Amino acid sequence: MHNYRREEHQYFDFLPGALIEIDLASRSVIYMNRIAFSLFGFTQTDIDKGLPLRNIFQNDSEYERSIKVAESFGLENYQNRTAYTRYEKQDLYDFMMMKKNGDAFLGECQGSFVLDDDSVPVGARIYIRDLSEQREMEAAHIENEAKYKTLLEYSSDIIFLIDSKGVVLSVNRAATKYLGRKISEIEGKKIASLFPPQTVETFKSYVNKTFISGKSATYETPMPTTNKTVWVSTSLSPVKDRDGTVTAVLGVSRDVTAWKRAEEDLEQALIKARNANRVKDQFLANITHEIRTPLTTITGFTGRLRESLGANLKPAEEDYFKFINNSSERLLRTVDSIINISQLEAGTLVLDPRMHRLGQLIHLLCEKLTPLAEEKGLKLDCQLLAENDEALFDQLTIYHSVHNILQNAIKYTDKGGVTVQLKRVGGNLQITFADTGIGISDDYRQRMFQVFSQESEGLAKDYQGIGLGLALTKRYLDMNNVRIDVKSKKGLGSVFTLIFPAPAEN
Repeated sequence: MHNYRREEHQYFDFLPGALIEIDLASRSVIYMNRIAFSLFGFTQTDIDKGLPLRNIFQNDSEYERSIKVAESFGLENYQNRTAYTRYEKQDLYDFMMMKKNGDAFLGECQGSFVLDDDSVPVGARIYIRDLSEQREMEAAHIENEAKYKTLLEYSSDIIFLIDSKGVVLSVNRAATKYLGRKISEIEGKKIASLFPPQTVETFKSYVNKTFISGKSATYETPMPTTNKTVWVSTSLSPVKDRDGTVTAVLGVSRDVTAWKRAEEDLEQALIKARNANRVKDQFLANITHEIRTPLTTITGFTGRLRESLGANLKPAEEDYFKFINNSSERLLRTVDSIINISQLEAGTLVLDPRMHRLGQLIHLLCEKLTPLAEEKGLKLDCQLLAENDEALFDQLTIYHSVHNILQNAIKYTDKGGVTVQLKRVGGNLQITFADTGIGISDDYRQRMFQVFSQESEGLAKDYQGIGLGLALTKRYLDMNNVRIDVKSKKGLGSVFTLIFPAPAEN
């Protein structure tokens, strides 16, 4: 073919696939469109120099096979110089082809002859499609299909496919374990023949909803099996055709008997816990009454007795009355602490946050606790340095918190004194309690706000108490959005700081 550049070649570059043209006389490639150039990696220079047809096939075997295909479609017309009259559509043929860089790929080919003015074949045009990616996808699909089939077959869940008439189209091996039948005895059967009427009715109602709505559904129900009844959770999903019509329902039933039993056990445990909590609340109410009433009587009559003795009271007897009074107050504080922590645990404590003056609260507590400090020979210094000392808080819980911190500072200080300072720092009101007491170890500071926690423990502990004071304080402060900071070193005293949020933060 001397004049192989044809007018129609200019249009072939717009084809969606690779097209090459072969000169039958030289058995060489004389034309490639842009996609063919991209697919094979050749250039126009390669064609101009002469590109043998053999060079686009992986090996001689594939090349020879391509020649035989051409012969079967009338290559003898070229050899005999006779007009070509066969125009039947050629089949698609796959060949292992080769790029310029030596990489092989699977090409799907369909050809036709190029005829001269006498209708004699002088060339061939081959349309080529790279099948490598498609075949890889097909292989992956087959592999995945095998994996999914294995997963379905060996799944412990019952997996089934059912049509709109209630006929089981397919089922996995797990169904045989629960139903005691072979797969062949389940597939093709109506669901009504496999289960009791009540189970069937529940199942049908959900299946029908899935067919009608086209949406998935999940439900739980007891299911009779070969030797017992189990609870199953069944998930139903619609299977749709290309038009979106639901043609079947795919179901997965999982045995949740153990889970249901665990739920029942948990429910029973919750009921028992609620009952125990009610018993505890009742006990606390009773014990409070039983302790408070005798203590009130003891302190009341002890006071009357002390007054009646008057000047006749001896110094040793004065101490006796003081011990009785202190022990009674200590017991009342313990009862109050237990009741308060129980209220917090039960969530029954209700706050009443309002704007209050912190200075008044601190002044009141300093006056109340000054005698306790003086009794120990300590100086209690209260410094109210904030002019605008109003803050939003619940008065009862903050009173108890400040009282407890200040009382502890006095309790754990044997020499020196305690300083309470109220000031405003950066828009926040801040109360600082600084003492020269025994201090707190680093280890105990990590757990000092835990319930029933004390640094000194056991019957021979240095200070009395049951370890509820700081636990209550921390929870009261948290409920009022008040931050507490503690700095201390063993033997060198402690500094407790309460930081109240600015009004805008409440």
